[in-house]
Amino acid sequence: SSLGPAFVLRPPAARLLSTSRHCRNGMAEASFIDKLALVLVRDRKQLVARSKGKTAFFTPGGKRESGESDEEALIRESKEELTVDLVPSTIEHYGVFQAQAFGKPEGTMVRMTCYTADFEGELAPSEEVEELRWIASDCPHSDLTVTGIMLMEDLKKRDLID
Repeated sequence: SSLGPAFVLRPPAARLLSTSRHCRNGMAEASFIDKLALVLVRDRKQLVARSKGKTAFFTPGGKRESGESDEEALIRESKEELTVDLVPSTIEHYGVFQAQAFGKPEGTMVRMTCYTADFEGELAPSEEVEELRWIASDCPHSDLTVTGIMLMEDLKKRDLID
C-alpha cells in the first residue's frame, strides 16, 4: 500500500566531490569502492539502514555485479536490503559523494552514486539488515558513515529533511 517517496528530485548536474590522489614520486593512487545508494525521503526524514553486527548506519544500496547497470544494481540491492521493488521509470540521479571508506585502510575511498526512486511494497529490513531508521539532520554523526553524513548535510542544505 505504500508507494515510495512523496517527491521526485530533479537536481542540478551531479557534483563529484573529488579527493582523488595523483600517482607521483612513488605515491600510490587511492583505491576506490564504487557504490550505488538509494536516497529515500519521507515526511522530511531520510531512510538509513544498519547491517547485522555493525554500529554505523548507511544509505541503502551496494556494489554493482559484473555487467549490471546502475539501475539494475540499485533495483537488486533495494530488493535484497529493503524488500521493496523500485519502479524503474522513476529512478533519478541525485548526486555523487566521495570520502574515506568507513572501516577501511587509509586511502581507500568510497564513491557513492546516489539515486532517488519510487517503490512498491512495504519497507522492511532483510536478512542482511538489522535496523531501518528515518533520520533528520540532528542524527548524531557518530551513527553514520562519512558519505552518509555528507548526504544528510546535502539533503538539509536542499531543505528536503529537517
